[in-house]
Amino acid sequence: MNKKMRQGIALFLMLAILTLAWSPASPAFAADEYDGLRDKWLTTITGGTAVNTSDPQIAAKITQIESAVTNSSSTGYWDTLDKSGSRTYLWSDVASLSTQSDHIRISYQRLRDMAVALKTTGSSLLNNSALKADIISGLDWLYANYYNEGLTNQTPYDNWWDWEIGTPLQLNDAVVLLYNDLTSAQRTNYMNAVNRFTPSPSQTGANRVWKALVVAVRGVIVKDSVKIGGSRDGLSSVFNYVTSGDGFYTDGSFIQHSKFPYSGGYGTSLLQDIARLLHLLKGSTWDVTDTDVQNVYNWVYDSFRPFIYKGAMMDMVRGRQISRSNDSDHASGHKAIAAITRLTQVAPTGDSLAFKKMIKYWIQSDTNNDFYTDPAITINMITIVKSIMGDSSITPSSELQGYFQFPSMDRTVHLRPGFGLGISMYSNRIYNYEAINSENKEGWHTSDGMTYLYTSDLSQFGGDFWPTVDNYRLPGTTVLQNTKPSSGQVSDKNWVGGVDFQGTYGATGMEYHEYGTALQAKKSWFLFDDEVVAVGSGITSTDAKVIETIIENRKLNTSGSNTFKVNDETAESTSLTLGTQTYSGTNWMHLDGNVTGGSVGYFFPSSTTVKALRSNRTGSWSDLNAAGSTTSVSNKFMTLWIDHGSNPTNGSYAYVLLPNQSSTQTSAYAANPEVTILAQDTDAHAVKENTLNLVAANFWSDITKTVQVDGANYLTSNKKASVMVKESGTDIEASVSDPTQANTGTVTIEINKSANSVISNDPQVTVIQTTPTIKFTVNVNGANGKSFKVKFGLTGASSVKVDNSSSSVAYTGTWTHSSDANYYNSTKSVSNTTNSNAVLTFTGSTIRIFTKKLSAGGKFDVYIDNNFVATVDTYSATDQYQVKVYENSTLSNGSHTVKVQLAGQKNASSTGLYIGLDYFEYQ
Repeated sequence: MNKKMRQGIALFLMLAILTLAWSPASPAFAADEYDGLRDKWLTTITGGTAVNTSDPQIAAKITQIESAVTNSSSTGYWDTLDKSGSRTYLWSDVASLSTQSDHIRISYQRLRDMAVALKTTGSSLLNNSALKADIISGLDWLYANYYNEGLTNQTPYDNWWDWEIGTPLQLNDAVVLLYNDLTSAQRTNYMNAVNRFTPSPSQTGANRVWKALVVAVRGVIVKDSVKIGGSRDGLSSVFNYVTSGDGFYTDGSFIQHSKFPYSGGYGTSLLQDIARLLHLLKGSTWDVTDTDVQNVYNWVYDSFRPFIYKGAMMDMVRGRQISRSNDSDHASGHKAIAAITRLTQVAPTGDSLAFKKMIKYWIQSDTNNDFYTDPAITINMITIVKSIMGDSSITPSSELQGYFQFPSMDRTVHLRPGFGLGISMYSNRIYNYEAINSENKEGWHTSDGMTYLYTSDLSQFGGDFWPTVDNYRLPGTTVLQNTKPSSGQVSDKNWVGGVDFQGTYGATGMEYHEYGTALQAKKSWFLFDDEVVAVGSGITSTDAKVIETIIENRKLNTSGSNTFKVNDETAESTSLTLGTQTYSGTNWMHLDGNVTGGSVGYFFPSSTTVKALRSNRTGSWSDLNAAGSTTSVSNKFMTLWIDHGSNPTNGSYAYVLLPNQSSTQTSAYAANPEVTILAQDTDAHAVKENTLNLVAANFWSDITKTVQVDGANYLTSNKKASVMVKESGTDIEASVSDPTQANTGTVTIEINKSANSVISNDPQVTVIQTTPTIKFTVNVNGANGKSFKVKFGLTGASSVKVDNSSSSVAYTGTWTHSSDANYYNSTKSVSNTTNSNAVLTFTGSTIRIFTKKLSAGGKFDVYIDNNFVATVDTYSATDQYQVKVYENSTLSNGSHTVKVQLAGQKNASSTGLYIGLDYFEYQ
């Protein structure tokens, strides 16, 4: 080689080195933000490369993952995969791909699960070349034959959800898992198919979030910033609370499919995937900046926590899922817990810590189902949860207690130490039950006032409960014998809901008309400290069928030998073959639980004839769900009911549930009951809990109805309402709601007691008088079933009302004085002239001013002892009367003057300067 050639080669090498040094890195080899997000998603699926395989729970999970793919019984997905060149399906049990879209989805799901085993650290199948080849071959086959961007043979059939949500979710995961094992052409093909069916996050509720997740993960795979941004922005409408249709409501309700309560079904899925998407985008260019994301964290407190009982999601908000054998109440609860766990990684510090405390409590208290072994729980989730459980600085939250009313979905939850009760209802606003896709075929009476009693018997509603329970006889319901109401039906009744008292106790009611029949009834539940009082009246039917009120339908132990007692300590026979037994003159009953803390007592305020049946019941999951197993399963049950006969007129019932009470305690309670039934007719149900001094009443009619206590008038309502009143030595407190959600005006309540003062009241409550009786109105227009509170003082200085027409009020300027029945004492003083004023001299330490609020309302200044203290705005888009617009309770006790002076100013939305003075109140 000559010198010139050597110099040329040297120069070429130098230029090559300089070019490599200064050129941008090749996209084929350099990691970018998209790759980082893809790796982040991969870690959530497999746990990543830093998996602690020596951890027993993680080791067990790896074995579970492997066994699903291949096992000694040759029943794994890989074992049963058709690998032949002439195949027409991948698995013989999901072979109808050309007619059943779920067979396409399930095929992708199995390939995805095989890919998880292929890419999980510690798996014996890690990077197995034969497995990898078979997975990719399966993906190519499905793409070529059933799921691609072509239009000729790919018009979606069967269930749209499989095409647009179920299948692309599985396919996206499979591509993330196999990203480096697929060719660029394969990735492009698969992702073109996803984009063909799910190009954007459309629809509402859970469906919208699912689609947003599909679009986002695909965007990460193909490195499409616009798609990722679109998926993020698609979440904003989900963050918003709704007032109708699908989504979350401010009262904690969640609705899907227009009118079905679904917190534990679609709601949980929504929470899972919104948490996953928030976590994926956290800290990236596409991080969620919408401030309404805080609502997601609020949902945990309001819409999920009340329904998760010791790790189990209450069945009454799971819809069709109760008919799926692989989706138990605990499995659904675990999904919600996993979603909340994911939120701990993105939520503000305070919320994150609160969630961790809840998680620790739920997992510790769920002694029935191991969270870690749940097939839906990933290695990554196990790792995060174990770090929470092992953190001694995180103390578990205490057992949640309280009464929770969900007016927007006709559900009630009552949580007390050691037990919880759910009540499932429907109305003209909410459907009775959902039964689509051949699921939930026996959900007939699950919203007919069914009561779900939760105790320490955490398997009560699991273990094949639903295919074996008598679905014609569900606890809490009043039904025509052996009827099958159609699904997806609203009632013609709107009185469904209730009222809470201090968030601790409550009254719930349901005006019931069984769909497709003549059966009608009024049903109430009064939920106190350690008892639940069930009252019914107006039970009427002309259907020529027997009507039954089902007190209980409790799953027994495996032998069905739970001790059962009636009226005394003598145990009844435990035979499963005696048939129906009739117990006349029943005062109390007691059924031993399957575990400690699972027993239930039953008290009957009046002598009652009760029928009982101890039986062994057999069914199959296919009875409920076309996709369910046809294998027979059995459980033993104790069923208790009241027989109202055929064609009853104004039938009734009353019984008291005593959860966690022994037979001795039940007998003692029956001898000295803590409750008194005050009213039980077609106009009102009312009960007094004597130890709490708490009266609860459901008023069924728009008439003036009075409930008596000890033979004297006590509580009166002029409209349909749910009311609770509690007296103590120093005060009396009331809570009122309109369960019909149809009253566009007010409810007037009168309590036959005298008070000295108004301690507090919600703005919707207007106090008319405190003596000689307490009388107030509640504006329930647009309240959507919400409860409103007022509290009166029984001791201390009395309050004095001074009407605008009183000679004690001195007016200057221009005022018009006239009559108006909407005002206190039916008089009003009105002015719109600047500097016109009204002055009152009074003796006391507190002053309140009441006016009308209106669309033409102006502003006025308040002077105390000739010193300016405030400007008050009386504008309101709608007329409001007797509104307390100003209060000062910090004055020295003595003589003072208060002056109302028109300011000549108004709210920008107001059409005038008017002030409608009603009255002053001082004490």
